[in-house]
Amino acid sequence: MLWKPRNLDGEQGWKGMAVLIRYWRWIAGILVIFAFASLLLTKNKADGATPSGQYETLIVDRGLISQTVATSGSVRPLVTVQVGSQLSGQVAELFADFNSEVAKGDLVARIDPQTFQTRVEAARAEKAVATASLTARRADLRRAGAFVAQRKSDLDRYQSLGEDAGISAIEMDAIRAQYSAAVADLDAARAQVENAKATVVQRTASLQQAEVDLERTQIRSPIDGVVILRSVDVGQTVAASLSAPVLFEIAQDLSSIQIEADVNEADIGSVSKGDQVSFTVDAYPGRKFFGSVQTVRLAPNELQNVVTYTVIIHAENPGRVLYPGMTATLEIITGQREDALRIPNTAARFEPANTAALLAESDGGNRRRGGDGGGRIAALTEQLNLTDGQQRELQAKMRELFANSGSNRGGGRPGNGDRSKRINSILRSVLTNDQWQEYQAGQKDRPRPKTIWVLDEDGKISPRRVRLGIADGSHTEIVDGGLNVGDAVIIRENAPRS
Repeated sequence: MLWKPRNLDGEQGWKGMAVLIRYWRWIAGILVIFAFASLLLTKNKADGATPSGQYETLIVDRGLISQTVATSGSVRPLVTVQVGSQLSGQVAELFADFNSEVAKGDLVARIDPQTFQTRVEAARAEKAVATASLTARRADLRRAGAFVAQRKSDLDRYQSLGEDAGISAIEMDAIRAQYSAAVADLDAARAQVENAKATVVQRTASLQQAEVDLERTQIRSPIDGVVILRSVDVGQTVAASLSAPVLFEIAQDLSSIQIEADVNEADIGSVSKGDQVSFTVDAYPGRKFFGSVQTVRLAPNELQNVVTYTVIIHAENPGRVLYPGMTATLEIITGQREDALRIPNTAARFEPANTAALLAESDGGNRRRGGDGGGRIAALTEQLNLTDGQQRELQAKMRELFANSGSNRGGGRPGNGDRSKRINSILRSVLTNDQWQEYQAGQKDRPRPKTIWVLDEDGKISPRRVRLGIADGSHTEIVDGGLNVGDAVIIRENAPRS
């Protein structure tokens, strides 16, 4: 039996049923809207933000904070050697290929040695000729020496006999001349011997050079490592007339690698030698690798007015799974706290619209605020030895910055992050390069004063002066100040309902 609406009978009851069927889509739509609104309300509560009338808050807690600098770089071997040829010629043999492991001194290739072997034989023959010539010249020297001795004996004998010798003065002069000529021949023989010796030395050097060239036809590995590049094939001719052609690239033991990463100048001040690094590569998306900062190179890299510095990271390569050329996505850990008192970053950036009035109501609020940056300038003067002109310029620019910040309370007011950037920009324009580097070095891990706003149990907001430490993507460390675990810090001010 069909259902019939209560209190209706006959034709009127069925007409009412038809109306309900006609508008069922509208009724279902209204139910969906109510369900969606309920879901949004549940999600907001799950996010952890607790709305309390005009303000939303989160709770101060303790936990791990890791301050990192994100960058990327290429995986490189610790040492890469390009093996080339000092000789021109045809590649006769190859003894290594891609991924071949080689030891220092191992033969990896050979240039056709025939031409160089011929040069060695020719040089060896020339040396033999020079050696024989030296022997002949030494014999001539001995002959000249004997002839001088004979002439000297004749001259001495005739001179001792005097007039009893029975020779004329002309004959005596001839004997003296013969002795002098023999002495000259002896000197000439000595010179020829020295010349022959020099020729032997020259031919010996030519032979050694030819032998060195012959040895260079055998291309050997200069280090222990792995062949990562082979640029030639058997039968290919290499020409070494202007520069040594590269035949192989050999990477030293790939169980350790290095990464060359470019870090922006805004972050380089927080990076130091020894900082721990974690990184991933696309080849192993679910695996993390670890290393440490080895060197921060001082040479800047400038591209399109963007200045970066090269940071060298040393890392182990277990199983040699990291290949040269891979792109590594890195996080350089510049600071870490295990059980830090922390607040959400949104709380560190929050300031209420009526900040000045609220600070005036709290004791000493205006004194703590430091509206013109006078305390900061005094500290900088002591730290960096600012000149009088620098102090006046900073005072004027800081006063202008705070005045403009105070006049923008209608909604376009910059947050704390923007103000810090503007202060850094002012300092960079006033300080010298040396002063700026010293300032950056002093800022690393230095606690920063800040006013945090807390919602009390009675629903009123109050400022708490604290000193901030390191920060990560979600939390900021509280070094000291008037905050405790469980305090409700304000993260957002809701617009008043009309």
